[in-house]
Amino acid sequence: MKIVYISDSIIPSRTANSIHVMKMCQAFADNGHEVILLAPDYKDKYEKGINNIYEFYNVKGNFEIVKLTIPKIRVRSLVYTLSIFKHLFSNKPELVYGRCIRGCYISSLIGFKTIFESHTLKRGSNKFLKLIKSKNFQKLVVISQALKDAYITSGYLNKDNIQVAHDGADEVNDFEIKAKLKGKKNNLKVGYVGHLYQGKGIEIVETIADKVSDDIEFHIIGGLQNDIEYWSNKINSKNVYFYGFVPQTKISSYINSLDICMLPNQKAVYGYNDGKNKGTNIGDFTSPLKMFEYMAHKKPIIASDLKVLKEILNNNIAIIANPEDGNEWIEAINKLKDKYLRETISQKAFKEFKNYTWKNRANKVTRLK
Repeated sequence: MKIVYISDSIIPSRTANSIHVMKMCQAFADNGHEVILLAPDYKDKYEKGINNIYEFYNVKGNFEIVKLTIPKIRVRSLVYTLSIFKHLFSNKPELVYGRCIRGCYISSLIGFKTIFESHTLKRGSNKFLKLIKSKNFQKLVVISQALKDAYITSGYLNKDNIQVAHDGADEVNDFEIKAKLKGKKNNLKVGYVGHLYQGKGIEIVETIADKVSDDIEFHIIGGLQNDIEYWSNKINSKNVYFYGFVPQTKISSYINSLDICMLPNQKAVYGYNDGKNKGTNIGDFTSPLKMFEYMAHKKPIIASDLKVLKEILNNNIAIIANPEDGNEWIEAINKLKDKYLRETISQKAFKEFKNYTWKNRANKVTRLK
């Protein structure tokens, strides 16, 4: 099947949404589809020094990337929409998939079967309301049951038009490739991987870092430079190490080196921000990529006691702790000093992960009516 994926993401960039898009396009192609990714040509916002976009995201070059014009003018959205229209009309895909409302709306309007994927509740968007009423609209894909419930409550769609597809991760090729971490070799290495936005949970590390025993270290992998500077100044503990941005090609080696992985989301989690505003609260609906990456790497997880995270995790495959109670996190870490317990719950999580590979997700969401 010929699939066109329409995205609003800045590619290449460090954003989670761009990683998600690239991984899904790879997965569609892995399942035998011909895939073209449409993305806006944000030259001024790209990650600098990237010679090969596929390598940057650690994906195969098994799909085509087409950058569409988005000039710095007042009607830039209209220009991008027209570029999408021209591409779809000339390439005539069998399915259009995307997270770009305007692109998916145009697709349905001109007669292509269209699937829209949503990671937050869309409120009051005329294009969204018109899209879901189109005869060419196939379904809405959401990343959590909580988000599906929110859409049903909103009255926009009934349950039969919404499919839950939690996020995923790649299968790990080598568990023995390990990065050399800072600190003492024999200490217990507790890690966090991801951005350091408000609500992501670095607050927990700040709370407990100087209260744990001397044989416990915290390794913070990822984050924008301004966030790292803020938190490294605020957390003045010798057992906390910051690594900054790590390329996708090396993330696996860092996770392999950890003994325990933290998923310390707070009740409100704010996504990517531009330094001027804190973004959108995604806490109620999130399906964190790192949760599945931890599972794929056979790592024991300590996760916040939040309903949306417990759609995947439970006490059999993780340790669940109150996101507002540092003592519970200390207790969980101390419990996981037991190597046998670490191996037991991580193996159970790894077995569950087999349901959440990107390839399985791509196969699931492309099943049409």
